[in-house]
Amino acid sequence: MSVAQEQLVEPALNKQAAIGSARQQSTRELTVLAPTLSPAEIDQAVLNRLMGEIVKTPEQVMDWLRVDSDQLQDIFISLSNAKNFINTNEIASVRAMCSAFNQSKASGAAQIAEALAAYELRSSYTRNFIASFYKILISDIEVGLSPQALVSFRSYMDDRRRRMATAGNVTLGIPTQNVSSGREAVEFHCGTSR
Repeated sequence: MSVAQEQLVEPALNKQAAIGSARQQSTRELTVLAPTLSPAEIDQAVLNRLMGEIVKTPEQVMDWLRVDSDQLQDIFISLSNAKNFINTNEIASVRAMCSAFNQSKASGAAQIAEALAAYELRSSYTRNFIASFYKILISDIEVGLSPQALVSFRSYMDDRRRRMATAGNVTLGIPTQNVSSGREAVEFHCGTSR
């Protein structure tokens, strides 16, 4: 290799080594703009989607589920009542977050992390309650179905659960995965950090 070729190759090698070294040294925190549905939220999303499909295309849903119009109406009424009953209680989660933020002895990122952890804990209580409620609702719907309709309904639910889980549907609420994702929400709701 000539001297001129070595002079061209050496800076390129150094540049690649510098880039590799920089990548190993600096890790960046992932910023989550909108968290996806948690497993506890999937049944609720699927059943809300089913309710929408019943409104838009009732004949198609009757065919999918192998139910008659009276059974479809019963399912719709059950879903509608559930949707009207459920309250995500977001304000309680925000209050828990702000309380933790204001009572924290920490400052900066640690204070925000404590606030986000309090929000997530309070929010998980509500999500778990809603998930349990929808499991009972599904059981109530299944009780009124014929054996054929039961198989179709379960198949529909399993298919839609898989789709919802992989579709990237977002949940409402504050992203709590890390400090950079939740900082803006904490500062908006609770004031600025100390």
